[in-house]
Amino acid sequence: MKSLISLIKKEVRQLNILIIVSTLIIAAWEWFLITRTENWPQGLSFGLGFIPLFFLPLIMLFLAYNSYRSEWGANTIYLLKILPRRGYEINFAKVFPAFAYYLILSGALILVNLYFHQGFLEQAFRQVPEMLGREVFSEFLLLAYLSYLITGIQIYLITQFSYLVATFFNRFRLLISILVFILSHYLILRIGGFLNYLFNWLPDFPLSIFTETPAGVSETTIYIGSAPFMVIAVIMIGLFFLNSRLLASDVDV
Repeated sequence: MKSLISLIKKEVRQLNILIIVSTLIIAAWEWFLITRTENWPQGLSFGLGFIPLFFLPLIMLFLAYNSYRSEWGANTIYLLKILPRRGYEINFAKVFPAFAYYLILSGALILVNLYFHQGFLEQAFRQVPEMLGREVFSEFLLLAYLSYLITGIQIYLITQFSYLVATFFNRFRLLISILVFILSHYLILRIGGFLNYLFNWLPDFPLSIFTETPAGVSETTIYIGSAPFMVIAVIMIGLFFLNSRLLASDVDV
């Protein structure tokens, strides 16, 4: 356990500069928007506050590709492979700090944006029935953020897989990584479609939708299948252990 914690600390130290720089940039951007709230059209600064969320998945792609590339470049991959640690433990030490960075920074950004635009949100909610506005907004925000987190970890694992496959080759590693990255998405869609049938027996999630009618507010319950969420979890866990197996195999170092 101590050696695993030391590996995680090592990865966190490597992310220090990225964490500090990205946090300062996002904080400066949010502060700039907050100071312009009273001068700009309502809702503009609120919407622009979410722009950094579009760049975080790209950072996850960079972190994933560089997670083992830096080890190969510095020849420290030899040390990793002789450590008395299993492949999944070494890979976990890579994935956990990156995902924690993604989760904390994106979550903090959303909370800060919501907190400093409470006035705008209250005014927006007054334009629609109370239940309609708050219920739909909270449910949409939760589902959207869950999808956002899944996207981040999926990009990371697929990019990591693409690079590890490319290490089996002596030349054109970048090109191979790109091709594997593209093909992996296609294969995941095909495998996911097949696995979806296997998990159709799982119960669906009920979701209440409030709509405004001339007679008042009516409630409609729709059901969201839980099978796709289970399929995504299975595929991501499988991909994590596949990456760990590739790392532990006799790749070209």
